[in-house]
Amino acid sequence: MKRFAFLFAFVCVVVLSRSAFAVGDSVAVDPSLNFTVQDVDGNEQAFSAYLGKGPVLVNFWALWCEPCKQEMKAFKSLVEKFKAQGVSMVAINTDKVKSLAKVRNYVKSQGIEIPVLVDPDGSIAQERFAMESLPYSLILNPNGSVYKKHTGFTAGDEVSIEKEVEELLHSLSSK
Repeated sequence: MKRFAFLFAFVCVVVLSRSAFAVGDSVAVDPSLNFTVQDVDGNEQAFSAYLGKGPVLVNFWALWCEPCKQEMKAFKSLVEKFKAQGVSMVAINTDKVKSLAKVRNYVKSQGIEIPVLVDPDGSIAQERFAMESLPYSLILNPNGSVYKKHTGFTAGDEVSIEKEVEELLHSLSSK
């Protein structure tokens, strides 16, 4: 019976993660985005410093979330591709304070060079960015408004996200 329950739960997670991949800009983000947050090394960072230069991918993740880690790798490649056009990325880890050393080690071992911020109590994710579940990502306009949001991640989703980034870059260059 336990095997069946585990298998059923696993299938539900897979199915829901596929169907949860949502695209839309209907998320209500705190319009100020002028707050400070610690990075993975304990330094205070102003979130607004990441805005204004170009589109920003904001990626909420946790160590226990394998789709989160897959998404972060895909986004890392995407940012490299569009870096010259001003696209940047900020990863916000939602693990608890007691896991901070593990998060720091993971970031170093994976060679993650993008800014990694920490939100151990989930207040930034919930109150500032209306996070629904992990993985949760937003494509922000340079002014901080939401262009698109994504909940969940399955391999191949990065193709759609790349197209959205291209669309946003095109619309910004047309202005």
